[in-house]
Amino acid sequence: MSKSINKYFLDHFKKLKIKRNDNILVYSDLSKIGIVNKQLPKIILTCLKSCIGKGGTLVMPFYNFEKKKNFIFNKKKFINSSVIGALNREFSKEKKIIRSNCIIHNHIGIGSSANILKYSNENYSLGKNSDFEFFKIYNFKLLMLACDPIQGATYLHHLEALNGVPYRKWVILKRKKIENGDKKTVKIKYYAQKNYNYVTDFNRVFDKISKKTSFLREQSVKYGKSYIIRIKDLDKVGLNFLKKNKYSFVKKKNDR
Repeated sequence: MSKSINKYFLDHFKKLKIKRNDNILVYSDLSKIGIVNKQLPKIILTCLKSCIGKGGTLVMPFYNFEKKKNFIFNKKKFINSSVIGALNREFSKEKKIIRSNCIIHNHIGIGSSANILKYSNENYSLGKNSDFEFFKIYNFKLLMLACDPIQGATYLHHLEALNGVPYRKWVILKRKKIENGDKKTVKIKYYAQKNYNYVTDFNRVFDKISKKTSFLREQSVKYGKSYIIRIKDLDKVGLNFLKKNKYSFVKKKNDR
């Protein structure tokens, strides 16, 4: 059974044109794949690592939206929450895993370019100096494995920050962390919603990208699709959408 699952994912990644030495930022929703197997996260990781080889890089989100005052972020500990998927939890067990500096939009990675996760500024969750800036610079691809853009296209929030969209605003969030055994308060620049008049509509954005460009590759899974796009291409087309219409990434709350 595991051999057939292994072949399924190797074929799936081949059709998405994932190849050796690729740098990949991976978001996933394994429930949409339609395969019930306890070893599924391990199998997927094995296949991904096989596709990109030793010269490639894998990065995944390990986001933390914890707001409790008594929460203290510790870079050496991985605390699971409802926003952390099974693949990400399995990935966090990798040896020599590297973890980025930002507490909120935190990323973990392995591979030849994983050191870029050390470059970002802990005070920036989105926009300039954040992890997302370096994903573009180092030519990462965004893989949304059986994952809708509304779940995995967080990079578009980064573009909203760079473009200063009118429905969001910069706020300062305070978070606590452990550093060298001492507690420290970190002030994080976060691009938050101004109100609830608009809702994110990233699925529609990717529908437009699919129709208007050749940048995006798609492959079906049982209950949805996988998508892959170079972040430089997503950056280019996304910023172009926002230049034409600052509300390209959202819809009014009551619109269907």
